[in-house]
Formats: sequence, C-alpha cells, structure tokens
Amino acid sequence: MSKKILFLATGIMAASLTYAQKDKFKEAQKELKNALEKNKDKPAEAAEAFRKAKAAVDAAAADETTKGNAQVWFTRAGIYIGMQDNPAFKESMPYREGVDALQKAFAMDKKLSTEQDGVNLAANAAFFAYNDGINTYNDNKYGEAYNIFKKGFEIVGPDKDKRFVLMPVIDTIRAQTQMFMGYNAFYDKHYDEAIANLSAAKASPYLEKEYNIFLILAQAYEQKGDKDNQLATLQEGKKKFPNEKNLQSAELNYYITSGKQSEMVGKLEEAAAKDPGNPELQLNLGIVYAEMARPTSGSPAAANAAEYRGKAEAAYKKAVELAPDNGSYNYQLGAFYFNQAADINTEINNLGTSKEDQKKYNVLLAQRDGLFKQSLPGLEKAKDIFTAKKTNLKGEEQRFYQNALGALKEIYNRTDQADKVAEIKKLQSELGF
Repeated sequence: MSKKILFLATGIMAASLTYAQKDKFKEAQKELKNALEKNKDKPAEAAEAFRKAKAAVDAAAADETTKGNAQVWFTRAGIYIGMQDNPAFKESMPYREGVDALQKAFAMDKKLSTEQDGVNLAANAAFFAYNDGINTYNDNKYGEAYNIFKKGFEIVGPDKDKRFVLMPVIDTIRAQTQMFMGYNAFYDKHYDEAIANLSAAKASPYLEKEYNIFLILAQAYEQKGDKDNQLATLQEGKKKFPNEKNLQSAELNYYITSGKQSEMVGKLEEAAAKDPGNPELQLNLGIVYAEMARPTSGSPAAANAAEYRGKAEAAYKKAVELAPDNGSYNYQLGAFYFNQAADINTEINNLGTSKEDQKKYNVLLAQRDGLFKQSLPGLEKAKDIFTAKKTNLKGEEQRFYQNALGALKEIYNRTDQADKVAEIKKLQSELGF
C-alpha cells in the first residue's frame, strides 16, 4: 500500500486558565500566558517562557500540596502541548506528555473536558498526534504509531462529539485516525484490532474515497482464516468502488488461491458477455484460464490444460485487440507465452542422455523456441509503451516493465542479438533494475 502523508496545520488556542494560590502554579500560569502571546512572532522569547513555565508546573505537579489539583495538570497540558508548536521543542514531541496530563486533568475533573479551554487543548492534541502518527507510520514503526494514533483518537472522544460542533475538521481527523489505527494494527500483525478499527472506518462518511480500507480489511480477514468475510469485504469494496483495479485483482486472487477458479470463470464469462468491449474482463479471463492450465499454487495441471491454454490465449489476445496501447495487457500476453517456454526449458534441463531423450530434446527445443518467438511481439510492445512513460510508472506497471526487460534480455541472449541485449541492459541500468 502506498503510504499517505497528510500534515495538518495547528495553532495553539490560548487558554484563560484559572489561577491558583500556590506560587509555582501561579508562575507556570504567568509564563504560559507570556509564551502563547509571543509564540508566533517571537518564538525565541516564547521558548524561554515555556522553559520557565515547564519548570514551575513540573514542580507544582510533584508537590504534595498541589499534585492532586486538576488545574495543575490542566495547566501542565497547556504548557507541553503549547511547546509542540515552538521550533525549539517540536522535535522532542512534548505534546505527548501534554496529552497524558490532559487525560489526567479530565479524569480528575470531568467539567474541564467540556469547557472551551479543554476542547481547544484536546483539538490541538489530536492534530499533533495525527501528524506524529503519520511520521511514525511512514518510518514503519507500526506498534508505536498505533499507540500514538490511539491517544489522539481517545482525546477527542466518540464520533460526532458535540464538543467539537464548531470544529468539523475533528470529525475527519477522528475518522482518519481510526483508519490508520487499523493499518498499523494490521502491519503489526494484530489482526483483531485491525478488523475492529477498519470495520468502523469503512462505514465513515469522512472516508468515502479510501478504497484501501477494504483491501487491508480483507487481508486481515485472510490472515485470520476467515474466507467468508474476506470475500464479503472485497465484494462490498467493489460495489462501492466499481472501477478500482486493486479490488478487482484482490477478488480474482481470492478465487485463484481458494481453488474456486471455475466459480470465478462463470462470473467473468457472464460479465464479458454483457460487456464484450471491456478489455479488463478479457484480461481477467485470461489470467484465470492460464492459472487453471498452469497452477502457480503447486496443484497439478488440469487434464484439459491444453483447452484452458487455448481459452487463455484467446482472452489475452482479445484484451490486446480492445486496448492495443495498454502496456500491461501486451505484457500479460507476452508473459503467457514466455512462461510456457520457461516450463519447457525446465523439462529440457531434466532430460537424460539416452537416444529417446535426445529425440525428445529436439522436439521440446523447437516448441520452446517457438513460444519464445510468440512472446516477443507482446513483450516488445510492452517495453516500448512503458519506456515512453518510464518516469511515471507506478506499482504494477513498474513490475511488469522490469519483468518484460528481463524476459527480453533472456530471449535476445538465446538468439545472439548482442545489440538488443545491450539496449536492454542500458534501460535496466538507467532504471536501477
């Protein structure tokens, strides 16, 4: 999955916090007010005020006479969350300790969570947690990222919390935070948590364009061995995103790996009959028929493998006929022949030295070379199409391009076409393959 980077602008909202009688607490309040007033225009002076405020509030939070005061922890939250918006402190992530302090303050005095100062601090904490979580997620620290997102999620409360009625962006942040909790739980192999969070996220009106939720949720069900929910999730995703190829491919792979190719063939043939001009349906038919003829799962070839190969060939050719300038379709047709040639080559390498094997060698060699020759038009067309847009290839196209170049180099080597081998090597070098 491609990782998503979305940073949200934040601005600490000044809080008019109640002053207490203790000196350290009063000092912390005073310096916090000073820091917030200067943070935008005079960040260096604000940083010094934050240092003084932090020292004072830490002392108050440790003092036996004030550490039980919710306002002390509330002020501590304001200081640490405020520090996150200052260049001198942001790298050390002080807001994290601020979130802990804010949760403690809310637990000690529930009214603070509904007052405007508390709402403002919670909103800022959620913004910081979201950005922090995204960075940590992109560093592949999934367990840590999950906990960061979870704190941000908890601090803003349940969906449609009326406290944030004037801050509608919080609804989006909450939804995306839960989505990323699901992603991180999945990549950290905590599939139950992934399923719980993604099941909630896929129903959110704020995530209407996030088809990837269905892909990851289906994979989580697959890891749990829950095939029924895996398929149901993919079908739900396809219904919501009918043009999303990744969901189509995932469903196709489900049927192939589940040994239900015949069921998938029936659906594809029915769909192709209704939409004969759709090259994607023809391509998928080709893939399923090719798998039935030459299972990649380790299952033995079907007794009627030749029939399936013929149907696969016809479907691949039809896809290319309908979309001749599609690099992926041309590659798939070329790879269909190349893979058959590679299988025969393996058979050749396993032959013995008897006269009978020598006769068989000559027959197999002719078959292999014939298939290599058949693969060339599709592979070469794919190479030309992909080369023309090589700087913009992504995901599957980049993989197909790499595979096409590798296959062509092997064929050119076998046929002693040194100039073409050099051309392929040059392309591979330029692209870092």
